[in-house]
Amino acid sequence: MRRFVKMCDMKKVIACFWRISVFPRHPALTNRAFGAIIKMDIFTGQAATYMNTEKKKNLTLKITLTAIFAALIVVLQVVGGIPAGPFSITLTLVPIVVGAILLGPVYGLVLGLIFGIIVSILSLIGRDPGGYLVFAANPFMAWALCLLKGAMAGLLPALFFRLFNERKAAPYVLAGISGVFLFLGGVAFSSSAEGGTKSVIAGAVLSLVAAGYLILVYFALKSDKAAYYIASMTAPVANTGIFIIGMMLFFRPLLETWAGGSDVFVYAITGLAGINFLIEFAVAVIFAPSVALIIKNANKALGGKG
Repeated sequence: MRRFVKMCDMKKVIACFWRISVFPRHPALTNRAFGAIIKMDIFTGQAATYMNTEKKKNLTLKITLTAIFAALIVVLQVVGGIPAGPFSITLTLVPIVVGAILLGPVYGLVLGLIFGIIVSILSLIGRDPGGYLVFAANPFMAWALCLLKGAMAGLLPALFFRLFNERKAAPYVLAGISGVFLFLGGVAFSSSAEGGTKSVIAGAVLSLVAAGYLILVYFALKSDKAAYYIASMTAPVANTGIFIIGMMLFFRPLLETWAGGSDVFVYAITGLAGINFLIEFAVAVIFAPSVALIIKNANKALGGKG
C-alpha cells in the first residue's frame, strides 16, 4: 500500500510537469490524466483510512482478549487445580497457550509474566508452602525464577507456533532433537539412580515415558494442526523444565533437604515434576489446541482475519 501511495504521488508530479512544460498545447489531455490521478489518490486515501481502522480494531481485539486471558490466569491460579484423587489438575497454562497462539509472542510474553507474578505472590503469602520456602531461601532468585519460567511458558509457544506453522518440516526437526534429549535425560536419570531394583524401575518408567512421548509426537505430526499441538507441548515443558534447572542451580541446599538423603536429580524429576507435570502436559495438549481453533474459527465467521 505504501508503494502504491508513492506511485500515485509520483504520477501526480509527472502530470503537473506534463501540464506545465511537456504538453502546454494539449491541456485537455493532461487535465483528463490529472483528474484520473486525483480520483486514484482519493481512493488511495480511503483505502489507507480503512487499513488504519482495521489496525485499530485488531489492536482493540488483541487487548481485549489479553485482558480476558489474564483474568482467567489469575482466577485459575488463585482458585487452584481440580482435585483428582491425590493429584490436582491445573488449567492455568491453557489460557496462556491459547493467547500465545492467537495473539503472538508479545502478548504471550505478557500473559506468561502475569502467570509468574501471580505464582510469586501466592508463594509469598504462603498459599504454596514449597514456594514460600523457596522465597525465604533467596527472594531475588525466586522472583527471577518465577518470572522467567512464566515468561518462557508464554513466549516459546508463540514462537514455536509461528515457526512450525510456516515451515512444514520443522516439527520433524523438533521430534528428532527432543528424542535425543529424552535419550540423554534417560541415561542421566538411570546413572544417578542407585543400582539394583531402583535402577530397573527408573529404566522401566523412562521407557514408558519415551514410548508415550513418541506415540504422541507421531499423531501430532500426522495432524494438519501440528503447530497447535507442538506449541501446547512447549508451555508445560518450559514451565517445569526451567523451574527444575533453577532449583538445581540456585536452591540446591533446599533441594537436598527436601530429597532427604536421596539423589537430588532423581528427586527433582520424580518429586518436583512427577505425576503433576504429566497431568499438566496432557491438559495443555488436549484443551489448548481445541480452544484456540474454536476462537480462531469464530473470529473468521464474524469477519475477522482469523
